[in-house]
Amino acid sequence: MIHFKWYKFSDLTVDQLYAVLSMRSDIFVVEQNCVYLDPDGKDIFAMHLLGQEKNSLVTYMRLFPPTDIENFIIFGRVLTARSSRTKGYGKKLMEELLSYCNKNYPGIAIKCSAQCYLKKFYEGFGFKTVSDVYEEDGIPHISMEKN
Repeated sequence: MIHFKWYKFSDLTVDQLYAVLSMRSDIFVVEQNCVYLDPDGKDIFAMHLLGQEKNSLVTYMRLFPPTDIENFIIFGRVLTARSSRTKGYGKKLMEELLSYCNKNYPGIAIKCSAQCYLKKFYEGFGFKTVSDVYEEDGIPHISMEKN
């Protein structure tokens, strides 16, 4: 059974942070063959949602809360471990995101930069495409938003 928990960066343990950075590197750099520096200096400003099963990280995303300058939520770095992809954890992760946003930031728009092949997945949660296709790290993306 999967267990979700939100963390501020400063509340992550060294082991949790290592698991997050390892999995992000495995998925985004190795599996998707994108050469880029994943630790981008933004993690300290984000909330981190960890989905764990038997004390092992199986799914993850980060969220940037709205600010005085940008009154919207941005989420990204969404992933599920290769070994857990047939279990529906991506959907559960999104449900947890939307529940958190509705509770903590009601009425605030939620935005993401989505890989094009995930368009229908995000549309299933009420997101709409708000841009043309653009390339990010060699992969086609679209901007999506839920109001």
